[in-house]
Formats: sequence, structure tokens, C-alpha cells
Amino acid sequence: MKEIADLDLDGYAIGGLAVGEPKEDMYRIISAVEPYMPAQKPRYLMGVGTPGNIIEGVSRGVDLFDCVMPSRNARHG
Repeated sequence: MKEIADLDLDGYAIGGLAVGEPKEDMYRIISAVEPYMPAQKPRYLMGVGTPGNIIEGVSRGVDLFDCVMPSRNARHG
């Protein structure tokens, strides 16, 4: 993450999580990379959308989220 932060991008994404690992592992990884993500740039957590995950992500410095869950639930009832 240190090398990526040095690229001075418009924002930074955390991906490869929320694919079956325990949520505690996901939270630990977010907390580990967050200090290296510039605070003045958006921080995006990919594929996370439960209310609990969003609250935990925000508490760890994440700004943006996306998830298929709302549209999938709407399609399948």
C-alpha cells in the first residue's frame, strides 16, 4: 500500500476481501492498510454492503462502498 499511495491517485481501493473470509480478518486487513491511505483522498472498499460491514468500514476510515446485495435481493425477493 505504501508504494500505491506514493502514486498520488484520485482515490484508493481495497479489494479482494468479502469473498468468504471471516469478517474479523477483513476488518484486520482494512485496519492494517488504512494508515497508508492518504486521508484527503477517497477510500473505497469493494464488494461490501451489509449495514454492519459499512459501519465497521467507516470506523476504520473507509469512505465509499459498493455491493450487489441490494440489487440481487430486489431481483430475487
